[in-house]
Amino acid sequence: MDYSNIFTSMQAEVTLIAVIVLLFLYDLIAGERGRRRFSAVACGLLALQVAVNVVPGTPGEVFGGMFQYVPMHSVVKSVLTVGTLIVFLQADAWLRRGDTAHKQGEFYILTLSTLLGMYLMVGAGNFLLFFIGMELASVPMACLVAFDKYKRYSAEAGAKYILCALFASGLMLYGISFFYGTTGTLYFGDMAARITGSPLQIMAMVFFFAGLGFKISLVPFHLWTADTYQGAPTTV
Repeated sequence: MDYSNIFTSMQAEVTLIAVIVLLFLYDLIAGERGRRRFSAVACGLLALQVAVNVVPGTPGEVFGGMFQYVPMHSVVKSVLTVGTLIVFLQADAWLRRGDTAHKQGEFYILTLSTLLGMYLMVGAGNFLLFFIGMELASVPMACLVAFDKYKRYSAEAGAKYILCALFASGLMLYGISFFYGTTGTLYFGDMAARITGSPLQIMAMVFFFAGLGFKISLVPFHLWTADTYQGAPTTV
């Protein structure tokens, strides 16, 4: 398998991983004075990552087509990254408080891990990579929801979020297994031509979209959302 074009096809993902590693190292070695500039460092690195990846590249695919890249992906990923940068800017005052200042590194790394999961979902050409990206986006978010762990509502919100996320993941995997059993593939392009509307495929769609409904808080799978929003920090 040819991995020579990993950087060109996954440039956004590779540079984001580099940002996560640099922030992790900065959190590890920065002293008390260095932590006061954590927001500036995080925002600067993320702004640089946006600038590097805003120009679309050439289409390509890696890992046997599991990950695919088209120029439109650069636009979508840049929008997601700019949204994350806005979150970082508005979180600065909150993270400077006495009860959260020592957890700045965790906040930035967890948020960027969620962003990385969204990147993988955007470029997924296979159900397996799509599912991995969705879990990478949702599990760190559960930690962020429970970020104020000494506040009862925040801990309760994190518990409800992760339990519903696990239940939704089980439903999605069950549906995906039916798709694989009836089509013999997990690749989106190959699967589309093999959908016949058989009873098992209908069940697969029901389970998959029910799990997805929980994930995106779609009516009537949205009853966990109010408690999660109430307990999560405003920035999250």
